Amino acid sequence: MFSPTSDGKPPSQSRQQPGSACEECRRRKLRCDRQQPKCGLCIESGVVCNTSTSRPRGPKRGHLKALITRIAALESRLIEQQGEIVTGDHFLNLMEGSTFNGVPNEDQQRMQQYRTPTSDTETNSNNHFTDERPYELQPISPGTCVSELMRADLDQSYFDRVHIFAPFLHRRRYFSWAREPVKSDSRTCLQFSMWTMAASLSAQFQHLSHSLYRDTRQLLEALDSKDNRMEHIDIHQAQAWILLAIYEFMRMNYRRGWLSAGRSFRLVQLMRLYEIDSPSNSLAEQTKVPSPGDWVEIEEKRRTFWMAYTLDRLVSMHNEWPLTLNEQVISTRLPAPELEFQSGRPVLTGFLSEAIASSDHAILSSFVECINLATICGRSISHRQRSTVERVYGDVSQDFWDRHQWLDDILTQRMQILSLHYPSASEQVDPMLLFTNMVAQTTVIYLYKTIESMSWETGEYQIAVLSYEKRAMCAAKEIVMLAKALSQLSYFKVHPFTPIPLFICAEFLLTHRDLDVSIDIQLEEILEALRDLKNVNNLANDYLNLFEPEGDRGHFGHIENRL
Repeated sequence: MFSPTSDGKPPSQSRQQPGSACEECRRRKLRCDRQQPKCGLCIESGVVCNTSTSRPRGPKRGHLKALITRIAALESRLIEQQGEIVTGDHFLNLMEGSTFNGVPNEDQQRMQQYRTPTSDTETNSNNHFTDERPYELQPISPGTCVSELMRADLDQSYFDRVHIFAPFLHRRRYFSWAREPVKSDSRTCLQFSMWTMAASLSAQFQHLSHSLYRDTRQLLEALDSKDNRMEHIDIHQAQAWILLAIYEFMRMNYRRGWLSAGRSFRLVQLMRLYEIDSPSNSLAEQTKVPSPGDWVEIEEKRRTFWMAYTLDRLVSMHNEWPLTLNEQVISTRLPAPELEFQSGRPVLTGFLSEAIASSDHAILSSFVECINLATICGRSISHRQRSTVERVYGDVSQDFWDRHQWLDDILTQRMQILSLHYPSASEQVDPMLLFTNMVAQTTVIYLYKTIESMSWETGEYQIAVLSYEKRAMCAAKEIVMLAKALSQLSYFKVHPFTPIPLFICAEFLLTHRDLDVSIDIQLEEILEALRDLKNVNNLANDYLNLFEPEGDRGHFGHIENRL
């Protein structure tokens, strides 16, 4: 008989004895009375009664939930302290399922503020956002996803590594508007494109570059579709597309970079940046006696145009595509020296045609020298294309030789100026100058390829071909020396289009292997430079694969068949 409890009710009797059920009852899925040393069922069945003494499997009740909560708290603290951008699978967890007790955590709330999709988010098989999903452009605060320290680091990396070959931003002017809590959509796009480029040229942030790239492209495409009125086109929008195109050439593929470059060219044309200093342009009046602030703004536009113009020439070198920006209509002055630009001291510079035709050996900035050589290279491309058309119509005349000699003369003059004012290839540390010299030597090879393509059988023609072939061999050797000089630079500071002249040189050397026993050694030097660059530049990797298919180093049959 049970004694009553304090409330007068008898205590409840346990339905089973304490302990674990025996193995036989577990197997037969019967209720075990847990009597010791044998349960009643085993006694009746005459079988051995064994009871397992192992502990129950799995975590204690509530332990898993406590671990999940603790991990989420640690992730939140890491993001706040290190300024980490949330990407990949973690991004999806935050956006789609990382809620506790039905309430989104702090990270999830931040990412929801960061961007808002126009429809339900879709993911691909790799649990990444699809590149095609459009997003509405929202007034985004960069601090939402990028901490102050990380933003400062990316900005510094941009001006240390990207500005070297894309010098169109005024540093003090950028930092002035970058600190504003609310920025225009075009400035937000520019800032994200800057971070994309900076991250791609940083060992620390490189793994974030593609995520930043997707966001930048979505923002730019949303901006392009937001308003189609021409008066709403902003210089920052064109600058962002230029940077995005360069990123795509380096990290994506040539086709995508080429298409994005075309968008930047059209924006430059829509803003008529090719005629900033035309007498008919109202901006030209400001260049006469400008205030420092007005001059810096105009100079940024000039530099943006010349960056697009140079990009147009450089990306047309290999495939000989027609140029987009017509040199004949340009009435925009050349960029001012970098020191004057950054310090805001107005100077009056000359025009492109004057600089190329002048015999004055005055020292120009490395950016202007690159523009000059890119122009001569672009003219050589047009010369080759024009001669091809003339051959089709059977109209090759003395004009070909006149054009060819004219191009040869101005190229020789610019190369002499470079050699007089700048150190030799083995001593160069300026990435822009090193690349400019590569473009100059590549143009020599290009002129040889043009004259070689002609089919005249006269003795004078044969002598000219041999003369240009000899000069092209010297140019190739010089490019090999420049390729060796690349080792003096950080790979993150090498001009992004360096693989193009390296590849053109390698093609030339490969087709002339029988002329000199040392050519194979020179060719290997070029390929080694491409191998060094392939980890940071897809152009180098793509060109290298033409020479070394599937890692077959030293085998050139694939590219020889192509040539």
